[in-house]
Amino acid sequence: MNLILPIHHANLRRSALCVVSLLFSGLCSVWGDEKAPNIVIILADDMGYADVGFNGCKDIPTPHLDALADSGVRFVQGYVSASVCGPSRAGLLTGRYQQRFGCGENAPEEGWPDHPRCRDAGVPRSEQLLSELLKPAGYRTGVIGKWHLGLDEPLRPNSRGFDYFYGFLNGSHSFTHAHKKWGKHPELWPIYRNREPLDYRGYLTDTFTDESVHFIERNKERPFFLYVTYNAVHSPWQAPANVADKVRHIADKNRRVYAGMLVSLDDGVGRIIKSLKDQGVYQNTVVVFLSDNGAPKSSSASSAPLRGFKGDTYEGGTRVPFVMSWPAKIQAGTVYAHPVSSLDLVPTMVQLAGAKPAKKRLDGVDLMPFILGEKRDRPHEVMFFRRDDDYAIRQQDWKLLWNNGAPSGTRKVELFNLADDPNETTDLISQYPEKAKKLQKQFDAWDGKLPDNAWWGGPKNRKR
Repeated sequence: MNLILPIHHANLRRSALCVVSLLFSGLCSVWGDEKAPNIVIILADDMGYADVGFNGCKDIPTPHLDALADSGVRFVQGYVSASVCGPSRAGLLTGRYQQRFGCGENAPEEGWPDHPRCRDAGVPRSEQLLSELLKPAGYRTGVIGKWHLGLDEPLRPNSRGFDYFYGFLNGSHSFTHAHKKWGKHPELWPIYRNREPLDYRGYLTDTFTDESVHFIERNKERPFFLYVTYNAVHSPWQAPANVADKVRHIADKNRRVYAGMLVSLDDGVGRIIKSLKDQGVYQNTVVVFLSDNGAPKSSSASSAPLRGFKGDTYEGGTRVPFVMSWPAKIQAGTVYAHPVSSLDLVPTMVQLAGAKPAKKRLDGVDLMPFILGEKRDRPHEVMFFRRDDDYAIRQQDWKLLWNNGAPSGTRKVELFNLADDPNETTDLISQYPEKAKKLQKQFDAWDGKLPDNAWWGGPKNRKR
């Protein structure tokens, strides 16, 4: 893959900072007297890096995602902060490494609702979510889809800065039906409209798209933040019949079902973009698309040729499809080569919205100066990854990691140079032992200060 650094033309003139935004939040943004942009973040679930046309996929048609990538910036090295669902979402919505507040693993669902093993499992109230930062700035906020950030009422969306919620609370759900009452099977737990549990029949990807379109229609007159968190393409493997013709050419049955689920998601993205255009807000809407982690080993998703899977700290676990579009400001067809992180979304959007800064220090950075070519250095010199005993540190293009073998790994420390070896095929630790020691020391200094967790404890290889 040829990595192309972004090229920009001098056709983007940044206005002076709007001083009155300090007094009247939500009336203008960092771009001067222009209206603060709408923000739409679309999150796929368990989608492989290689399962979209703009990253080279040949068998699954993704025309709407490809068009979205073409309309803005494609991040060639886009990362999430965790290789599994819940922690990744916690990092995305806080802009902070989720390990800082004990969310390094999925929150347990055992015993709900009557006898939960850990009732307060999820993102603690002491952390600010993006919704809680944007709402005081005049934004109407909505989340549609999978939550997975806490089951207890104080941790649910309507208690965390979201004006509107339609979706489910747990980590995995049937696409076709739900029961109003909680039962023994989490995949059939209720769909909620705000705080009201609902029975459900239909196909969730289509319903989540319908709800997203309606949210845009209702809120077009004011700035809004819409977080669309599809449960596609996570298991269970249930594809809708209305996309069968688009995937009929795929011979492998399992891949064909997966492709149908992804095509339905792609169609949904197309409908969301069309709604933005129909309501006259497309030009001033920032749309981000990414996946929460890489492809699971047990699915027909693919991150190839990247090594590893969901659950690993190899590239295949944390490097994901990642694009951002903002027609009014971002030049179409931009390709950005340096590593960026889902942690960057909170500081970027808070800055664009003219919102008050978060109370706690963020680990992400505002990406706009890098996208627009105002800054030429890397957004991140160092990136950290930790999931249970698996860990990694990336410093510029050097990456040190350890994986426990589930789902993949050698159970030994490995060293790679991603500039020369992006697929992590050649372990260089014997050639550069001093580099490995330095990176290990740097990782341990970061990791050793992190708290263990009330519901799963802490890594066995954490050095205090």
